Formats: sequence, structure tokens, C-alpha cells
Amino acid sequence: MAGPVTDVFASPALPILLGLERDGLDVVADGERLRIRPAERVTPELRAELVLHKPDLLLLLRCCDTGVGERRDVMRAVFEAASDGRTPALLFRPGLPYVEGRCFSCGDPLQTFRVGRCWRCALAWRLAVRVPIPVALAEALDGAKVCS
Repeated sequence: MAGPVTDVFASPALPILLGLERDGLDVVADGERLRIRPAERVTPELRAELVLHKPDLLLLLRCCDTGVGERRDVMRAVFEAASDGRTPALLFRPGLPYVEGRCFSCGDPLQTFRVGRCWRCALAWRLAVRVPIPVALAEALDGAKVCS
């Protein structure tokens, strides 16, 4: 028996998500629900797989958030351009002041009054340098989301 998945991108749900996208289905996380369009293309077999892997699919979709992707791309470019062997500061918007209650990387409000990164920037830098993302960390980042 295999042990628990420790990296969300090693999840058995990833091939399902990639297959849905390859087949032209639109998949989004809507709270705790999966929304798939066109719905009439969801077969009973696919529906069973979706139910079985729903928590992992939701987690993957949240990791692929547009805001995370934008930040990851900027940070990856900075990381790959570093030529002196040192890891550069991975910031979405360099030069922002450190202000309590604001992400020092992008300026977005933080859930608590502290100095740090928002969940999107915290996830994006890990994706930018290709650090495995433990499931517990991804769940914690997801739990930190604040939708306005």
C-alpha cells in the first residue's frame, strides 16, 4: 500500500485534471464544489472519479489560481536570471515597503495584522523555484484565502 501523497503535484488527481483540460472541459473550484462545463460531457465513470478525487482536485485547482500563476511567472524569471549563484529576493512587485497587514511581495492585504507574504505569493515562490509543496502546506495556504 502506498503512503500518503506528500506533494500535491504527485497527486493521482493531477492526471484527471490534465485529462479534463485536454478534452476541452472547463473545470473550476466554486467553494467546495467542482464546476465542469459542458456538464453533459461528464460520463458516469468520470463522475465517479471526480467524487473519489474531489478534495485533491479542489486543492490542485486552487494551486493553479490566476494570481498565483502571475506571481510565479514573475518570480521564476527573476530566479532564472540570477547568475551569481545566490537566490534573489523573489518578489512580485519589488520595492514595496514592509507594512504590517500587507504582503511585502505584492501589497495585498493580509488576513492578520503582521508582516509577511500573502498565500498567493507564498505559494508562487515555491512554484517558481520548483520546491515540492507538501499537502499540509497547500491546505494551510488555501485556508488562509480571503475572498472579497
